Amino acid sequence: MEKLQNFMWIIQSLLAIGQLAVMLYALKAFLSKPKNALEQRVAALEVKVKEHDNSLHQGNDNFRAQTQTNEVLIQTVLALIEFEIQYCLLENKQPSPELLRAKENLQQYLSRK
Repeated sequence: MEKLQNFMWIIQSLLAIGQLAVMLYALKAFLSKPKNALEQRVAALEVKVKEHDNSLHQGNDNFRAQTQTNEVLIQTVLALIEFEIQYCLLENKQPSPELLRAKENLQQYLSRK
Protein backbone atom coordinates (compact mmCIF):
# COMPACT_ATOMS: atom_id res chain seq x y z
CA MET A 1 0.00 0.00 0.00
CA GLU A 2 2.85 2.31 0.79
CA LYS A 3 4.32 1.66 -2.66
CA LEU A 4 1.00 2.58 -4.19
CA GLN A 5 0.86 5.81 -2.23
CA ASN A 6 4.44 6.67 -3.25
CA PHE A 7 3.57 5.91 -6.87
CA MET A 8 0.43 8.08 -6.67
CA TRP A 9 2.43 10.88 -5.05
CA ILE A 10 5.03 10.70 -7.87
CA ILE A 11 2.30 10.71 -10.54
CA GLN A 12 0.58 13.70 -8.87
CA SER A 13 3.88 15.54 -8.65
CA LEU A 14 4.64 14.86 -12.33
CA LEU A 15 1.14 16.01 -13.31
CA ALA A 16 1.52 19.17 -11.23
CA ILE A 17 4.90 19.90 -12.83
CA GLY A 18 3.38 19.25 -16.27
CA GLN A 19 0.48 21.59 -15.53
CA LEU A 20 2.88 24.23 -14.29
CA ALA A 21 4.94 23.91 -17.48
CA VAL A 22 1.81 24.21 -19.64
CA MET A 23 0.65 27.24 -17.66
CA LEU A 24 4.07 28.91 -17.99
CA TYR A 25 4.10 28.24 -21.73
CA ALA A 26 0.59 29.67 -22.10
CA LEU A 27 1.60 32.74 -20.09
CA LYS A 28 4.68 33.24 -22.23
CA ALA A 29 2.62 32.91 -25.43
CA PHE A 30 0.01 35.33 -24.09
CA LEU A 31 2.62 37.91 -23.10
CA SER A 32 4.48 37.68 -26.41
CA LYS A 33 1.30 38.12 -28.48
CA PRO A 34 1.45 41.96 -28.59
CA LYS A 35 5.12 41.83 -29.57
CA ASN A 36 4.36 39.43 -32.42
CA ALA A 37 1.47 41.62 -33.60
CA LEU A 38 3.72 44.68 -33.58
CA GLU A 39 6.44 42.85 -35.49
CA GLN A 40 3.92 41.88 -38.16
CA ARG A 41 2.64 45.44 -38.41
CA VAL A 42 6.17 46.84 -38.68
CA ALA A 43 7.02 44.32 -41.40
CA ALA A 44 3.89 45.27 -43.34
CA LEU A 45 4.69 48.98 -42.98
CA GLU A 46 8.26 48.42 -44.17
CA VAL A 47 6.91 46.75 -47.30
CA LYS A 48 4.59 49.70 -47.91
CA VAL A 49 7.43 52.18 -47.44
CA LYS A 50 9.52 50.30 -49.99
CA GLU A 51 6.59 50.32 -52.42
CA HIS A 52 6.15 54.06 -51.92
CA ASP A 53 9.87 54.68 -52.44
CA ASN A 54 9.82 52.66 -55.65
CA SER A 55 6.77 54.57 -56.82
CA LEU A 56 8.48 57.89 -56.12
CA HIS A 57 11.59 56.82 -58.01
CA GLN A 58 9.48 55.76 -60.97
CA GLY A 59 7.64 59.09 -60.81
CA ASN A 60 10.95 60.95 -60.83
CA ASP A 61 12.02 58.99 -63.89
CA ASN A 62 8.76 59.93 -65.58
CA PHE A 63 9.32 63.59 -64.73
CA ARG A 64 12.84 63.43 -66.16
CA ALA A 65 11.49 61.92 -69.37
CA GLN A 66 8.77 64.59 -69.50
CA THR A 67 11.39 67.32 -69.05
CA GLN A 68 13.45 65.94 -71.91
CA THR A 69 10.35 65.76 -74.10
CA ASN A 70 9.49 69.36 -73.24
CA GLU A 71 12.99 70.51 -74.18
CA VAL A 72 12.78 68.78 -77.54
CA LEU A 73 9.35 70.25 -78.24
CA ILE A 74 10.49 73.78 -77.30
CA GLN A 75 13.54 73.49 -79.55
CA THR A 76 11.34 72.22 -82.37
CA VAL A 77 8.85 75.05 -81.99
CA LEU A 78 11.69 77.59 -81.94
CA ALA A 79 13.13 76.06 -85.10
CA LEU A 80 9.73 76.20 -86.80
CA ILE A 81 9.28 79.85 -85.85
CA GLU A 82 12.75 80.66 -87.17
CA PHE A 83 11.98 78.80 -90.38
CA GLU A 84 8.71 80.67 -90.86
CA ILE A 85 10.38 84.05 -90.28
CA GLN A 86 13.16 83.21 -92.74
CA TYR A 87 10.60 82.04 -95.29
CA CYS A 88 8.68 85.32 -94.96
CA LEU A 89 11.88 87.33 -95.41
CA LEU A 90 12.89 85.31 -98.49
CA GLU A 91 9.46 85.87 -100.02
CA ASN A 92 9.78 89.61 -99.30
CA LYS A 93 6.85 89.46 -96.93
CA GLN A 94 6.62 90.98 -93.51
CA PRO A 95 6.41 88.33 -90.70
CA SER A 96 3.23 88.67 -88.70
CA PRO A 97 3.50 90.48 -85.36
CA GLU A 98 2.11 87.40 -83.62
CA LEU A 99 4.92 85.27 -85.05
CA LEU A 100 7.55 87.76 -83.92
CA ARG A 101 5.89 88.01 -80.48
CA ALA A 102 5.80 84.20 -80.21
CA LYS A 103 9.52 84.05 -80.99
CA GLU A 104 10.29 86.77 -78.44
CA ASN A 105 8.16 85.11 -75.75
CA LEU A 106 9.80 81.76 -76.34
CA GLN A 107 13.28 83.26 -76.22
CA GLN A 108 12.43 85.09 -72.98
CA TYR A 109 11.12 81.88 -71.49
CA LEU A 110 14.26 80.01 -72.48
CA SER A 111 16.53 82.76 -71.11
CA ARG A 112 14.77 82.57 -67.69
CA LYS A 113 15.20 78.81 -67.53
